[in-house]
Amino acid sequence: MLPVGSPFAGAVIGHRRLGVYVRVAGEPASIGLAEFTTLPRGTELPAIGTTVTGDVLWHAGGRMRLRLRGALPPATRTAAIRLRHLDHAFINFADDTRRWVHIHRFRLLGTTSDDRAVLSALIADERFGDHYAGRPGTAPELHGPYRRDHITASSYRWMHRDGAERRVREWAEQFRVPDRLRAEMRRQVYRPLQTADEVFRLPHLGRAALHDWGWVHREFHEFVLLHRASGLVTQIVASDD
Repeated sequence: MLPVGSPFAGAVIGHRRLGVYVRVAGEPASIGLAEFTTLPRGTELPAIGTTVTGDVLWHAGGRMRLRLRGALPPATRTAAIRLRHLDHAFINFADDTRRWVHIHRFRLLGTTSDDRAVLSALIADERFGDHYAGRPGTAPELHGPYRRDHITASSYRWMHRDGAERRVREWAEQFRVPDRLRAEMRRQVYRPLQTADEVFRLPHLGRAALHDWGWVHREFHEFVLLHRASGLVTQIVASDD
């Protein structure tokens, strides 16, 4: 449907360090990557949701590379908000419930009092494109059970840290928690929740936001924690598959 050299229009659905993922208009299953060798001074990547145009460069192994047309947008004040990935952790309950907890930790680069700008930076990060049911990076247009382009900073809801901790504990302890994991859950999940300055929860976004096999996650709980003094941003996803 999209031979090499053909023009396209589409929406930006995700970022890489020097590139954007684009969902081609009229072809919802067609996702292409447009990369840049460098960003000219004073410009930034097109924001998620922006409509872009260009040409198809090549196909290989089911992947598609794109070339964008037109100048990149000028940098804005929010472009200074960046997240540097520090590390990640994976807690596997390894029992019949198939439960797990996935944690990403980031350092906030720049100063802002706008929590929504931090959430937008997280959504734009390439690691956000993860369906958590296979190898990361294979479906950048998905996030857990949802289509990524249905998630914005406004999708998240503020939640008191006590309520967030209680919700995770209820999820974890509805079945027996293996003894070997209790200390790890306390260190990696409950303690960061207890000390966070702000906690945001991704609520259920409704059936319209689910992708075709999003049902594989029977429960999906996501929290974003902000620790202002240290500039630490922690994403906690607790689910099953």
